[in-house]
Amino acid sequence: MKGLILAAGRGSRLLPISATRPKHTLPVGGVPIIMRAVQALREAGIDDIGIVTSASSEAALRDVTLGSGHLTFIRQAEALGTGDATLCARTFLEGQPTLLYLGDNLFGDSLRPVMDALDGADAVIGVKRVPNPQAYGVAVVEGGLLRRLVEKPRTPESDLAACGVFAFQPRVLDDVADLPPSTRGEIEFPEALTAILARGGRVRALEFTGFWSDAGTPRDLLDTNAYFLAELRPRVQGQVVNSQVTGTVVVEPGAVVENCTLTGPVWIGPHARVSGSAVGPFVSIGAHSHVSGASIRDSLVDAFTRVQSPERALSRAVVGRHALIGPPGEEGLQLVVGDRSVVRL
Repeated sequence: MKGLILAAGRGSRLLPISATRPKHTLPVGGVPIIMRAVQALREAGIDDIGIVTSASSEAALRDVTLGSGHLTFIRQAEALGTGDATLCARTFLEGQPTLLYLGDNLFGDSLRPVMDALDGADAVIGVKRVPNPQAYGVAVVEGGLLRRLVEKPRTPESDLAACGVFAFQPRVLDDVADLPPSTRGEIEFPEALTAILARGGRVRALEFTGFWSDAGTPRDLLDTNAYFLAELRPRVQGQVVNSQVTGTVVVEPGAVVENCTLTGPVWIGPHARVSGSAVGPFVSIGAHSHVSGASIRDSLVDAFTRVQSPERALSRAVVGRHALIGPPGEEGLQLVVGDRSVVRL
């Protein structure tokens, strides 16, 4: 079986963070989202993995996956939907069964049962019970089989949301190729499941019971970061000097922590420097960042960022790369705020 990760999307709900790089490169629990997708497929036993990118995202995705083994990159020329992205990989798939993974989704459960459920079926869809099914594609399931799939219904027939992972037999690509464009002008892969049912085919629904998120908004990104931080095991490979440490804390090689209180789970990236600060719980600090005189909790601070003695504590903050957060100057607050930023004072 081949693995195919779709990672050509822009991630508009994560602007402005995603304005300069694909959201799949954002770290959660210290690991880029795209790498967690690759790891999930490999842990399921799939080694031959393709990643569908856009022209603007390919270089960044190649960069963050460097050193992770052989990956095949396939470019989608235009943003014409998940079905079109899947068809772009037709040569790579070589007529083999495929595990299709929407690259911004993250799971606590193994993907192996999705592969196993394909035996005797045309396709498999992963589903998860959610409190707000009207925000998702909703699966109506009877006896473990998909009966219909309805996109964001006003009155959902079930609480089972399609959760971004599918398996399918090679002939399903013909169903995808025959799909008409949606009202958005895109070819949507889930519509192929409806086509399979219309021709009398068999689609199994596999319910996930563990963690699932598409990390599509800042709130979701922070919740996902917290989940993977909680899964860490303690490890200190950098220096921790004159500091109080409780809970699960990871200090990567080259990082230096001085005169701090760390309350896990906390992840401090390679060559970061943290001094005179209270950090945690549920905080990740990216590589080469400098944090001093700060109080930070429930936050994601990315690489190459400086947080220097801010006047107030940071909580539920998402801070991108190369950012600067510091105290007010003599003339009051100084802000350089780009398009679609969020500032709460």
